[in-house]
Amino acid sequence: MSSHIPALIIGAGPTGLMMACELARHGIKFRIIDKKPEQTSCSNATWIQTRTIEILDHLDIVNRFLKIGHACNAINLYASGKHLLKLPLNQIDSTYPFILMLPQSETEKLLNEYLKELKNHVERPLEFIEATQEENKVISTIKHLGGKIETITSDWLIGCGGVGSTVRLTGEFLFPGHDLPEQFLVADAKMSSSLSTNEIHVFFDKGTEFPDKRTILAITPLKSNKYRITANVYQEGARKTLYSHEAIDIIRERSHGKYTVNDVSWISPFWIHSNIIDHMRDRLTFLAGDAAHNHSPVGGQGMNTGLQDAYNLAWKLALVIKGKAKSSLLDSYQSERYPVICKVVKQTEELTNMSLFDKAFSAKLHHFCDKILGDKKFELKIINHIEQLDIRYKDSSVIDYHECVSTKSPRQGVRAPDAIIDQSTRLYDHLRNTQHNILLFTGLSASNETIEKIKEAQQWLRKTYSDLIKIHIISTQKLEDFKNSIIDVNTAVHKRYGVKNNAIFIIRPDNYIAYCSKIFDTNLIKDFFQKYLT
Repeated sequence: MSSHIPALIIGAGPTGLMMACELARHGIKFRIIDKKPEQTSCSNATWIQTRTIEILDHLDIVNRFLKIGHACNAINLYASGKHLLKLPLNQIDSTYPFILMLPQSETEKLLNEYLKELKNHVERPLEFIEATQEENKVISTIKHLGGKIETITSDWLIGCGGVGSTVRLTGEFLFPGHDLPEQFLVADAKMSSSLSTNEIHVFFDKGTEFPDKRTILAITPLKSNKYRITANVYQEGARKTLYSHEAIDIIRERSHGKYTVNDVSWISPFWIHSNIIDHMRDRLTFLAGDAAHNHSPVGGQGMNTGLQDAYNLAWKLALVIKGKAKSSLLDSYQSERYPVICKVVKQTEELTNMSLFDKAFSAKLHHFCDKILGDKKFELKIINHIEQLDIRYKDSSVIDYHECVSTKSPRQGVRAPDAIIDQSTRLYDHLRNTQHNILLFTGLSASNETIEKIKEAQQWLRKTYSDLIKIHIISTQKLEDFKNSIIDVNTAVHKRYGVKNNAIFIIRPDNYIAYCSKIFDTNLIKDFFQKYLT
């Protein structure tokens, strides 16, 4: 095995595995190591949000997750046992309008299987000790089982080792933050209930023993009458061990008898850490996932955020390693992902503190529910936020924000929306590749002049960027000059992208819109690509 590689990934949790799968999909050589002898057997993170499901769709492995996961299509809120709100998720503009519940152990198993299909695997147990960064390489010291020391040199080092990341601890990173002053428990249980098994149920109650604190109980269904339970312990002092009967009592009391526990298979205490890295890159080293940010489990944002860190970084790193992009492209990892993780950490901490310690929480909760019930736009905004569909990269050096195709068009920096083309085909079916996808719209009524402009643009793009791009001509009718065009018979793609006349959209390898225009100006397109391509 070569001692020098383009990339070394430390940590084989969901974030590290996503990073490895994406680098493998882009044809990059790497090694991924983990100090644990086996992958996790615990359920840990269970929520897979819509945006993450769409990413799994892009990797063409989503059906594996859907087959064994459990879809939840609503979130219910209760106060003192009274139902306040049902937040329906089925209004999301996506093929996957739900939260998929799947134990982290299963997520890791599926990603490991996919990684093996891509002719790679996790090396275990190998422990990262430390690294030294030189001008153009990273020298990492690795310890094998039995004590053997190996030195690995790599062009790049990616730390995905979770909250205890040795890459972060031994590197030039600060990880400021604090623990929230309340202990929680997480448990898996078999239960029966009259409440929907396809919906999430969250119960808030005013505490009795400690008047300045409240209780929370979140119940999320898995398959076969299994449930994930999350609750604050509501006791003074820390507990190292919690018992099944305590979880049973908590469920019965806080759900106001709506659940009957048949068996508790696993229970574990935990504290909520609220930390965020000061920077996500130090020269040749990157951090992603819990190694860079750790926060409250409110809304199931953690694992999803880490997976999207890797999804954002991998294609950029692949282009730089291949010599197709300038190294400055990697600066956009910080400018794009850091505002996202700052927002997640801040909001989850605020919501947790408010629900536990804010004396006015009950009034705020009722006001929030009343506002959602009375304002459909606000309701959709909240749902899109939970499902991470509202993420927009607003200040990136590698996105062109200058032009808007129409007031109804998706903006630069947002995920490229999907659209149903016919009974068996969606737009996303055409985007499952590792290239920049270029959508050339003919408009609802293509003139000969427009067709000629598109033909010229297509020829220039292919000649200039060859294997870096894939061109899709989107027309409402079959055109003889374009054999592989997408026939938008029902105009669904045109409508979804707010296009009436000709237009161009450039979609990055991570399915985010990077450029759009109402004209096919090769100089403007060249100016855009020169931002980061060599």
